[in-house]
Amino acid sequence: MDEVLRNLNKEIGVTGSAIVSKDGLIIASGLVQDDEAVAGMAASVFQSASTTAGIMSIGTINMITLESDKGKAFMIDLPDAFLVVLTDAEVNLGRLRIEIRKAANLLRTQM
Repeated sequence: MDEVLRNLNKEIGVTGSAIVSKDGLIIASGLVQDDEAVAGMAASVFQSASTTAGIMSIGTINMITLESDKGKAFMIDLPDAFLVVLTDAEVNLGRLRIEIRKAANLLRTQM
């Protein structure tokens, strides 16, 4: 798991990544930010988005993308956890989304 996070963190524009349990606990972290705070908030966002998707009848959440003026946050579903990737504002979205999906597939085989 740590190797997958290290490789993600090497991507241009990525500022950190982590694997977070559904209840907001850090499983593995490559974050420079306060990893416990990021994990707790990411779990909250993911749960809210999942509830919203159910109410809207749009299916199961695969990936969440939050975009702000200073950066982006991606959360992708894994078995019993999710992958969080934080970036700067100018990241190449297309390339990064491909790399995040590759990383998630690798992590699914390890979990």
